[in-house]
Amino acid sequence: MNNDHNSDGDQSTKIYCANCSHCVVIKQVIEHRESYVLRVKCSMGMWKKRSGEEKIYKYFTIIRRTQLECPSYDPMGDEKSFIKELKKSLPVKDEIYSF
Repeated sequence: MNNDHNSDGDQSTKIYCANCSHCVVIKQVIEHRESYVLRVKCSMGMWKKRSGEEKIYKYFTIIRRTQLECPSYDPMGDEKSFIKELKKSLPVKDEIYSF
């Protein structure tokens, strides 16, 4: 686990949540339908609303989720190449899937 991602003091360096093993994709059922959309959440509970409730984001927005620091950050590999490939493969809007 890399807890000192910004140890050099460079505040412009961001941690991309998508490159963390705790960033997980989940299925969110669309009400009154036999279909779902993809969402992402932090399995370590690092994404919280002011109310304390867990934040869940749309799958296609994960590339924008960054932190300046995170005690639970667990990189899955080379961030630069992973993010580059992810940008190419992410949908541009919600896609609806059937069960």
